[in-house]
Amino acid sequence: MSHSILIYANCQGEELQKTGRFMQCMAGRLNFKWIPFHLVTERDWARTYGQDFMTDVVTVWEQVETGGLSSNRATLHERLPKNVPIVTFPPFTATCLWPFAGNDPRVARDPDRYPWPDSIAAVLSTEDLPDDELFEKYLRVTAERMPDLDRRLRLDIARWKAADAIADIPLSEWVEKTFQTVSLFHTSGHITAPAVGYLMKQLLNRTTILPPALARAAIGDVDILLRRHTGQNFECVPIHPLVAERLNLRFYDPDATYRWHAHEWTFRQYILHYIRWADYLV
Repeated sequence: MSHSILIYANCQGEELQKTGRFMQCMAGRLNFKWIPFHLVTERDWARTYGQDFMTDVVTVWEQVETGGLSSNRATLHERLPKNVPIVTFPPFTATCLWPFAGNDPRVARDPDRYPWPDSIAAVLSTEDLPDDELFEKYLRVTAERMPDLDRRLRLDIARWKAADAIADIPLSEWVEKTFQTVSLFHTSGHITAPAVGYLMKQLLNRTTILPPALARAAIGDVDILLRRHTGQNFECVPIHPLVAERLNLRFYDPDATYRWHAHEWTFRQYILHYIRWADYLV
């Protein structure tokens, strides 16, 4: 019987699973499974994640959530093989980089088109202005309403530390030290390859079923696999230039383009598309 590491996590777990499945040193030795805790339903527990799914699990990588034990997490723990080792880790999150994330009623009506809301862009969606004037107005209004980003960062750090406190693997110190020099986030919850790589290496180091030589080989495979990988980049929400300036984001390139599915948009193009709720599939 093959053996598996089970990853119980949000969409960041998919990146861990894919990385694990492409490790050359793990081929034929260890499989990687993923249960997306943000999507799993009672029907999934009944039909997909039953006893057969759990039989070969020899280690669990479990992403923590603050706020108590959810029913899905309780169900997971009930179904795991007895005495299986569990390594817990925090989610990567960042809210300070997108300070205008907020209400936009269009997201509720059409959640797949632009699922990462911008409250200022939503207010401007009723404006009938040419592109240049509309974009200039967005820049002006966001500059006037820019919140205290240092405070937003402190709140993020507090959340990172709170998640660390209930996890085996801490991330807050590394994220706080790294996020200004290396791009770690494509959105508030979608991460880049450096974040995937750092987390994957920490998890491999804490996985006791792996002989030391195999763990070292796996860590080497991570570096090779992610060398040209861009992470969860199918939807990249651009960072406002004023946010980059005030948070001293040294990796920031004002001329960069950002992937939005099949498109490569500048900050200006993304904002105009978003304000107008333009169909990018046309």
